[in-house]
Amino acid sequence: MSLGTAIAMAVGLRLHRPAGRAIWRLLACGQMMYVGGDVAYFTATAGGDTSYPVLANLLYVSQYVFVAAALVLLGRRRSPQRNVAALVDTAILTVAAGVLWWVFLIHPAVTGPGFSALDRVGATIYPIMDLCLLTVAIRLLLGGGARQRSYQLLLTFLGLTLFADTAYALMSLHGVYEVGGWSDAVYLTSYVALGVAALHPSMRRMAEPVERRSGATLYRVVLLAMATSTAPAVLIVQNLRHDESSDLVVVTASAVLFLLVLTRMAGLISAQRRIAMTDGLTGVYNRRFLSEALRARSERAVRHGGTLAMLLADVDHFKNINDTYGHPAGDQVLREVARRLRDTCRGTDVVARFGGEEFAVLVTGEVPDGLPALAERLRERIAGAPVLVDDGTAIAVTVSVGAAVLPGSASTEELLIATDAALYAAKRGGRNRVVTSDPERATPTGSDPADIGPADIDRQIQRWTTVVSESLRRHADDPGVPASMVAGVCAAWALMRTAGPGRPALSAEQARAELLRCRGVHFHPRALDEFLALERAGVIDTPETAAAPQLAATLG
Repeated sequence: MSLGTAIAMAVGLRLHRPAGRAIWRLLACGQMMYVGGDVAYFTATAGGDTSYPVLANLLYVSQYVFVAAALVLLGRRRSPQRNVAALVDTAILTVAAGVLWWVFLIHPAVTGPGFSALDRVGATIYPIMDLCLLTVAIRLLLGGGARQRSYQLLLTFLGLTLFADTAYALMSLHGVYEVGGWSDAVYLTSYVALGVAALHPSMRRMAEPVERRSGATLYRVVLLAMATSTAPAVLIVQNLRHDESSDLVVVTASAVLFLLVLTRMAGLISAQRRIAMTDGLTGVYNRRFLSEALRARSERAVRHGGTLAMLLADVDHFKNINDTYGHPAGDQVLREVARRLRDTCRGTDVVARFGGEEFAVLVTGEVPDGLPALAERLRERIAGAPVLVDDGTAIAVTVSVGAAVLPGSASTEELLIATDAALYAAKRGGRNRVVTSDPERATPTGSDPADIGPADIDRQIQRWTTVVSESLRRHADDPGVPASMVAGVCAAWALMRTAGPGRPALSAEQARAELLRCRGVHFHPRALDEFLALERAGVIDTPETAAAPQLAATLG
């Protein structure tokens, strides 16, 4: 049966020609080692010799080495990226299994009476090899991805082999093993599973790379909880049996498990923090992280002097890209623009997705050749080469960039408004250009009505929302106002202050009165009060009346 399994793997390699042929060759070599071990064992014991067959057991042990090497190679091909979480989980499960192996298999055989030195070596090395095989099998299992029929049969072979090895060791330890018993049937079944895995057509795809999984599943959490409770449970059982011989090993394993769990928790916290501050599409920072970084930078500038510098880059005619090439192509454009921005900026600068197709760069420290030069490098880097989308289509992409530098005493709202004004000036000037804001002019004025579309108005409302939200967060007593409630106030103001078909625009006084009439009913009181305070201070400007049809369509 062992030889037939090796032949089946050779036939499967010739028929299906899979990727990663070395994996199947290693498995076949391991099976041939087992065949050699069988021949050596029965040759040595045919004459009634009961001595330990050293050559046979060396060949048997060699099978574990080849199989483990094949599994390691398979795991690397399926999951080429480093996965620290899976490694830690594997270590937790391996330590838990090691405790059980030591207490119930290795230690009793090593310390029990009636065993020769070679018997003790064999009783030690086989469980250790099983543990090594279990480790690489767990790592492979936790890698996730598509589980082809061949892959499932390979895991079945591993599971049955480990189960039969454990059963054989326990029965031999207690003197109840019989040749030809049920444990031998389990071995034979595992050979069949391995042979069928090699002959199944899906074996050619088994070594293909798979998509990485997060690993934070309920099944894995339950499995890890059971593993971490293994050592304390074994310690309780040993105390009930009045056996303290392995207490030191079990306590050490408990400490190791505790440290591994702490490492796993630290990894989960780090991953959650990374998710919370990263834009899921582009991989750069999100607006929330940018707000925190901007606040920290402002406080540092106040304490130590210096300036506040920011860039806003908006992808030109992005709606046309989506309409012409589809949203997947638009997503690819955003990812590539983010990558080029990140590669061009310094490592200390904060690159974030500000919203939609707009990106922000918070410049930290002094720029050697000045902020306008940095902004121009960003614009040239993005416009320098087209963006290739999935179907090979090349899309020419440009950005408009607004830049602003203010004294450290300026507020974050002033910096946002100044940068926003520069960006609007760049778009009004024909796009694909850089404009540096004039600190004396905090709001964009003189825009060309024909150049304003629904996307521009929507971004204007988004910017008002950002400015009001930032202002609200500066108040220490503010319990927190959802951004959606702030956006509702901004959108209502834009609608009332813009003329529509058959509807004149309201004056500022009339719009304020309408907002106050709905205070606490339709609008959040704190959001409304802060908006009106900023509007009276001249921070909130008014959309162009010529854009009324587009605004009505945008707001529904």
